[in-house]
Amino acid sequence: MILWWASLDGPQAIPGTYKVHLNIKKNDSTATSSTSTVLSTGSVEVQQSFNVLADPRAESTQADMQKQFDFITDVNKTMDDAHQSIKKIRKIKKQLIAFETQYKDNESVKTLLEKSKVLKEQFTKIEEALYQTQNRSGQDPLNFPIRLTNKLGHLNALVGMGDFAPTDQDMAVKNELSAQIKTQLDAFNQLVNDEISAFNTAFNAKQLNYLFVQD
Repeated sequence: MILWWASLDGPQAIPGTYKVHLNIKKNDSTATSSTSTVLSTGSVEVQQSFNVLADPRAESTQADMQKQFDFITDVNKTMDDAHQSIKKIRKIKKQLIAFETQYKDNESVKTLLEKSKVLKEQFTKIEEALYQTQNRSGQDPLNFPIRLTNKLGHLNALVGMGDFAPTDQDMAVKNELSAQIKTQLDAFNQLVNDEISAFNTAFNAKQLNYLFVQD
């Protein structure tokens, strides 16, 4: 995906004590130490604690860093949900196009062909609300306006530039963009649950062929 000044990075870890786990597969059993345990499969799990220290020059409090962590985590969850839905939309549209190609001259499925075209338009409308589909290069965002996921990703990039907590304005913009994205995702889920289900039922009722061998 081509996004303008948008961050998909995870949040910075909060200062504190963490533990890393490493599972190592072994061909034979080995003795355990105070930091490792032999698992039933013959592998060894190694654990090590470590500390993440705050930058001594940082002016932010631990609470501020936690707020930034929560903010970016929430934004990334929304972005991921949207992008996963876009991937599903593209797979659905590809299948609908294949259906139309196979049955374009079959009058017995005229209603389904018309329904397929409507579904493609409905899914395209959702996709285009979430992402600027005209982007083909890094320069295209200069010519075509960014969409919802790009706007939210840009906000993420700005908030993650320092250690500070998001401002009230950041929170307000995030909530507004997240709500708009949720509206599109709800519309997507409704189409899948209702319209796609009905389409499949009608397709199966006609006992149509799924696979074709071209001459």
